[in-house]
Amino acid sequence: MKTCTCYHSTGCQPIRPWREQISAEQMERIRKAFPSVKPTNEEALATRADAVEQTPAKPKHAVISRGPVTPFHTGYARIDNAITDALRGKSQELKDGVYDIIRNDLLPHNVHGLEEEDRLALIGLGVEKAEYLADQYMDGAAKSSFMEAIRSIARIGTQGTRVGSCEMEYNVKHSMAIDGNGYIHEDISGEVLYSMQREDPKAYETYQALEKSSGNGKHDAAIFSMKWFLANISALVRNRPGYEKQQDEKYKKLQTVKLDQTFAGADTSGKEQFLASLTEKLLANKNLQVSFFLDRIAKMSNVSGSYLLARQMVLCAKA
Repeated sequence: MKTCTCYHSTGCQPIRPWREQISAEQMERIRKAFPSVKPTNEEALATRADAVEQTPAKPKHAVISRGPVTPFHTGYARIDNAITDALRGKSQELKDGVYDIIRNDLLPHNVHGLEEEDRLALIGLGVEKAEYLADQYMDGAAKSSFMEAIRSIARIGTQGTRVGSCEMEYNVKHSMAIDGNGYIHEDISGEVLYSMQREDPKAYETYQALEKSSGNGKHDAAIFSMKWFLANISALVRNRPGYEKQQDEKYKKLQTVKLDQTFAGADTSGKEQFLASLTEKLLANKNLQVSFFLDRIAKMSNVSGSYLLARQMVLCAKA
């Protein structure tokens, strides 16, 4: 693996001594004022003769409640809306668990310390976690469409590319329209470019040149495409069947991407059986970073009930 350059490995910045952070004039004022400063406690530090020895109080547990996990969307309506439908009316704990899986297992931004084999196995683990939740809390068509969407996201994650040594880029949309019911509405930018490329190749070349230019290139390219769209609305109508066919073909191609099988077929009949099954499959694979995955499994085992993500964290410090 390439040398890590992300924030996990940069360490702390050197600490500048206090004496170097103040000027000579400030130091001189401190020295002159020091004799006139009275001590905060003028009594000698001594134990009273009549003092009673007390048993130190036990430390109290600090309970931290997590807020709802922010929904994670890919920007593709047929994927995101299937998950939205499957989670409608379900508990917040289930929603938190699903979106945590998508964000941290299927499409993690930072993969610090993970070889590619580990990263792909993590995606496979996320699919099995989603399968477990689906078996416990969903049924029928909702469960089927939910798992199809989860596997589609996993395939997008599998095709992700590394930036540097630790960060990932995925073929997802970072700007999207979401209505009041949580549904994704794909914008027409893809359809506009599809029509522009076929109806007006010169305009498409201009668009590409603008997008690649420095400064406000992407903004200028977006304005250019919108102006072209307003002047050529009929072109979109003519090319819509072809565009929809192209999108269907892209989705079908996505479904052919192979997923990691390290954790495939885990026992999802109950939480105890599920975690034991994951551990067994992990220990049978000698090529992965076992400690990393055991830690993931341990975090799920510490969650009460049938969920895999805790809404609360209990912290206790020792003196």
